[in-house]
Amino acid sequence: MHVLTYLGFGIFFMIVSKYFAYFSHDPMFSEVMKPSDALSVRIAPVVQVVRGGFLALAVYPFRVVIIERTSGWIKLFVLLFVFSSIGSVITGPGSIEGLLYTRFPFDPVIGYPEIALQMFVFSYWFCRWQGKKIVENAHYKAR
Repeated sequence: MHVLTYLGFGIFFMIVSKYFAYFSHDPMFSEVMKPSDALSVRIAPVVQVVRGGFLALAVYPFRVVIIERTSGWIKLFVLLFVFSSIGSVITGPGSIEGLLYTRFPFDPVIGYPEIALQMFVFSYWFCRWQGKKIVENAHYKAR
């Protein structure tokens, strides 16, 4: 689910927002961001499988609160969005740490819409998909 939403929203926003053109023309970002033809950028979708595994491991202990509740997907969205963007301990653009310690320009149109929408859709689809599994398993065990 993570890989599908990551790729879908990533490709959409990469085309619409012209990220690589923005990064190559902004003096600060051109020093930090790799070009679109870099090997690590090209293999990013494959690496997202590993990232998805880490997300699954992190969410697993909290599955009852997240998956088995009607509003669990909203809790998952808020948790992911705050920890991975606004409250991230990495000094990246848009994070509180980035605003305090770097000279990155803050442009909420770059990054935040993609991150918010991807995590919103991921959280909803993930909880819905997992919720169906729980219902199916409960129905199967009741037989």
